[in-house]
Amino acid sequence: MMDRPPDIDAPESRDFVTAFARGLAVIEAFGPENKTMTLAEVAARTGVDRAVARRLLLTLVELGFAHVHQRRFELTTRVLRLAYSFLSSAGIGASLQPYLDELARAVGETVSLAVLDDAEVVFVARSDIPGRRLAYVVTTGMRLPAFSSASGRMLLAHQPPPDVARLLARTKITRLTRRTVMSKRDISAMIDQAHRDGYAINLQEIEQDLVSASVPVSNRAGLVVAALNVSSSASRSTEASMKRELLPKLKDTASALAGMLP
Repeated sequence: MMDRPPDIDAPESRDFVTAFARGLAVIEAFGPENKTMTLAEVAARTGVDRAVARRLLLTLVELGFAHVHQRRFELTTRVLRLAYSFLSSAGIGASLQPYLDELARAVGETVSLAVLDDAEVVFVARSDIPGRRLAYVVTTGMRLPAFSSASGRMLLAHQPPPDVARLLARTKITRLTRRTVMSKRDISAMIDQAHRDGYAINLQEIEQDLVSASVPVSNRAGLVVAALNVSSSASRSTEASMKRELLPKLKDTASALAGMLP
C-alpha cells in the first residue's frame, strides 16, 4: 500500500515555501522499491498535480539531481551531496563517533565514514589509534577521487550504472602511485565486482603503502548513503588478512550504523 503523501499544500505558516516543500517531496518519493518512476507515478506518490510534478522533475534534471531515460526519472549521485551536508552539519558525526571509536580499537587501525560527491568522496567522520602510523592521514572533510579509492568504488557500486558510466566518461583519472588503475574499463569492472562482493579493497592506489577496505552503509530506508572504511599499511595488512580479519568487523559496524541514518 502506498504511503499517504504529506499535505504540502496546507502550510501552517506564512513563511512556508510550498514549491520548496514539493521539491523535497519529489526527492523523498524515490526509494529502494521505486528507483525509477514515470511522471504519473511521481505525481501519485507526492500528491501533486502532474504539471507541477513535471516542472519539479525537470528542475531536478537541470540541476543534475536526476536524469530521465525513456520517460522514467531516476535520482543521480548528486543527491548524496544532501547526505554530506546533513552528516557534516547536523550533529550526526557526534552520534556515530562512539561506533567508529569502538571499531578503531577493535581493528587497531584508522576507520572513517565517507559519502559520495560527484566524482569524489568526502570523509565526514573518522577515528584512529594514537601512535599508529599511516602513509596517508585521513581527516574529516578530506576529498579523494571516487574512482581510485575503496570507499568511492563502494559507493559508486550502488549508483545507477548509466550514471556511473557517464560520470566515468567525463572524469580524468590521475595516476597517484604506480599501482593506480588507469584503465576506465578495469575501473568499471572493479566497481561491478564491489557490488557483487559487498566490499571494495584498495591496494596502494592512493598512496604508497596505504591499503584500505570499504563496505556500504545504508540508511533506515535501505538506501546506501555512506561507506565505512578502514585504512592500514601494506606492511601490516594484506588483501587476505583484510578479508579475514577486518571485513567482518566492518560489516558488523555498518549494520549498527544503518539504524541511525535517516
